[in-house]
Amino acid sequence: MSSKRKVKDSLQNLRKATDKLESALQIPVDRELVMEGTTQRFEVTVELVWKTLQRALEYEGIHPKTPRETLKRAFSTGWLDDEIVWQDLLDKRNVTSHEYLDEEFIEKNYTEIQKIFPYIKILLEFLEEKYK
Repeated sequence: MSSKRKVKDSLQNLRKATDKLESALQIPVDRELVMEGTTQRFEVTVELVWKTLQRALEYEGIHPKTPRETLKRAFSTGWLDDEIVWQDLLDKRNVTSHEYLDEEFIEKNYTEIQKIFPYIKILLEFLEEKYK
């Protein structure tokens, strides 16, 4: 499979995950399960964000190895701005796996996901346009 095909496949998967996360964020938060399900969708979306960025960078001849390195390279190419938001995104993803059952954490994390989501959507739309 060509590198560009891999990028496009990654973008399709990221689009699906982003759409599912957006749908979850539109459900009224009247049950704990809504917040937990949204957190799970967020985790999947973040994994796909960095893997898609990694594939796109590789297509451009840049070969990052880790999620943090991938984000740093995306900043240096001008694909991302607001570095604090993106570093927080990775930090939030790493913490969600470890603090998953703490009710106070789930509520706070849900609010943070709502704040971060627009950045994910902007990145997705940028990459879709770049690799259409």
